[in-house]
Amino acid sequence: MERKITHLILCHINEVESRRLYADLGFDSMYKYLTQQLGYGEDSAYRRLQAARLLKQVPAVAEKLEEGTLNLTQLTQVQKCLKQEIKLGHKIDLQQTTQILDEIQNKYGSETQKFLAQEFNQPVQTHEIIKQQQDNSVRLEMTFTEEQMKTLRQAKDLLSHVLPDGNWAELFTLLAKKHVQKELGKVDKPKKKKLTHNFLPQRNRRNIKITLKRELLKKAHHCCEYIDSHSGKKCESTYQLQIDHCIPLACGGSDTPENLRVLCRTHNIHAAYQWGILSQEKIRFHLARS
Repeated sequence: MERKITHLILCHINEVESRRLYADLGFDSMYKYLTQQLGYGEDSAYRRLQAARLLKQVPAVAEKLEEGTLNLTQLTQVQKCLKQEIKLGHKIDLQQTTQILDEIQNKYGSETQKFLAQEFNQPVQTHEIIKQQQDNSVRLEMTFTEEQMKTLRQAKDLLSHVLPDGNWAELFTLLAKKHVQKELGKVDKPKKKKLTHNFLPQRNRRNIKITLKRELLKKAHHCCEYIDSHSGKKCESTYQLQIDHCIPLACGGSDTPENLRVLCRTHNIHAAYQWGILSQEKIRFHLARS
């Protein structure tokens, strides 16, 4: 239903723009009509306007949009590339555009960006940009190689317990602080009471050796091992991985490797609920704190 409504909105935008009805309503552009009359945010208005213009060129987009194989962001990215090609004097016909849209169906954002960059031979940006902003914050733009980005994502996953929001700026700052402390020494701070983040019962619980944890993670390919019993789909999340007891200690399980597995935080909590160890109320409490 939501995708159908999105399609109708894009049709409305095309109708208003083609007949210049926004001018009758007192606006000098479609963009102002969308932001000031319909109340869209700037980014939302831009995406819908660009997507609507592409829909006008390629009506077949409507079916893919309603099916969910293409989304507004993808249409915006394609339209932006097409406009750039026109500025460069390159003409992209309907058949080429349709083929490009077919290629990016069901692709994630990063996959779409990579495909379009290759398809339109976009130059690789290598220079760094540092912009000072009005609140004294600094915006930093830089380019990483594929290998560098792979390493950074791995570090981000491994530190997801410390940085649950997954903020890149916080990740870089944390890594920098660790290096500074390594080189210059730690600054003495008042000791704070350590809060435990374990949500399972603590009786009979022993620390699992780090060597065993590493073996389990390696065996699981550093991914969550949860498998849906109905669809057979494996989670494979790399976020906030934890060592879980297949049969909980509270239910008679052991710390043997055969009874251990790797789960993400979400499925660890889910498993505890299935065993009756956690109630829905406690689950909401722990998720709110994460």
